Amino acid sequence: MKIDDYQFKTTARMVITIKFGRQGIQAMASRLCRSLTILCAGLAALLLGACTPEYNWRETIVADGNAQVAFPARIRTEERPMSFDGVQLTFSLTSASVGDAVFAVGYAKLPPDANEEFSRSLVRRTVMSLAASGGEPSDAAFAGEVFQLDTQVAGQASRLVARVLVHRDTLIEVVASGPKAALAPEQAGDFMRSLVLR
Repeated sequence: MKIDDYQFKTTARMVITIKFGRQGIQAMASRLCRSLTILCAGLAALLLGACTPEYNWRETIVADGNAQVAFPARIRTEERPMSFDGVQLTFSLTSASVGDAVFAVGYAKLPPDANEEFSRSLVRRTVMSLAASGGEPSDAAFAGEVFQLDTQVAGQASRLVARVLVHRDTLIEVVASGPKAALAPEQAGDFMRSLVLR
């Protein structure tokens, strides 16, 4: 005997109702809704993760071969003249961006007759220029160590992690900066630790 679609659906409803009762059916529907909610939340998390900026670390030689650092994205390099105490220098900046976070290494070759006092003054001036947007640099900042400043940029709470030093007659400035929501301490730390002086 053939059972048409109507008979099949009616019979199926009767079996479910007899076996589980109306309360059982409501409980099944509730569980189904919860499962769908969890599934949708999981899909949303996956989609959100797909939109998160990716870090693709690549080691690069910078500062005329005096240093190596790992950048998290494609780099670009710019140059501009810089004057310090009447001495003309060429300041180069190699940088990469991931979202609103910027990772950069600036460097300038010191003149042949630059003495230790000139180097210390240049480091101090560079550190203070980084602190211009807020924050008070520690003594370690002037000694060539890594330091962090919590600043406000364009109304956003921002983070700046940097190191400024002179190595082989070259000023080297390593900086990771950006809004705190865009620059996690882990990525800033990875960038700083990747610096290798050559």
